Amino acid sequence: MVIISLIGYTAAFCSTFALLPQVIKVWKTKETDQLSAGTFTMMLAGAILWLLYGILRDDIIIMMANSVALFFIGFISYIKLMNNKTS
Repeated sequence: MVIISLIGYTAAFCSTFALLPQVIKVWKTKETDQLSAGTFTMMLAGAILWLLYGILRDDIIIMMANSVALFFIGFISYIKLMNNKTS
């Protein structure tokens, strides 16, 4: 059972923090023109559904990973939305 949890934590870490370099880049440059709004909309929907799934299954790994992912996706989406309003 420990190995299964370790695999879950590792997978959650990798898939969640894969967004971190993009968040850092957007934070520094405030540039989002090259990012697809459709992609981030689908990622947002997926993270919300995964979080709901984790809550329903009472799975802390899924809940933690997708809470962080929601924050990252939300930040990038917010900057993109603000950039589109000023254009």
